[in-house]
Amino acid sequence: MLATFAFDVCHDVYQAAREVIDTRIPTLSLESSGKYLWHPDRMPRLAEYVADFARAGERALGGSTAGLQEERKILLRTAAAGGGPEMRRAEACPTGGHRPSRMVMFRVYHLGGADYQAARRHLGISELTWADWAEEIRTSVGRELARSGVFPPSKYFREMSEKAS
Repeated sequence: MLATFAFDVCHDVYQAAREVIDTRIPTLSLESSGKYLWHPDRMPRLAEYVADFARAGERALGGSTAGLQEERKILLRTAAAGGGPEMRRAEACPTGGHRPSRMVMFRVYHLGGADYQAARRHLGISELTWADWAEEIRTSVGRELARSGVFPPSKYFREMSEKAS
């Protein structure tokens, strides 16, 4: 449960940080800060947090392009053999425990901010498969976020600010 909680908290901070970075919202504007209050001395740290969140996801999910290409080959072979690609996609694990399809979902939905329906159609998976994969991602990435010190965010920003002093 701690892993999924860690993921949810860190993902909320990631989204807020991306919004600040992408739209260059003034850090002193309380109306536009949403549920997080960013301090001017921490602004340079937002980009680092965004990068650390993404890297934690890649480490947890094994985001290698070779793995993605290998899974695509497996899916194409399965579809050509008459098997249902969605059923086989969930079973395919060519990278020794890492599931590249989860990395694609993480990049498209969690990092890229794609709409749920659009992301699900892009991946070609059912709602049930989506729910299973989402839970795997939240658990795996959440563990990595806690292990790597990205969670809790308050400690992440405090420690980074102390090191800069």
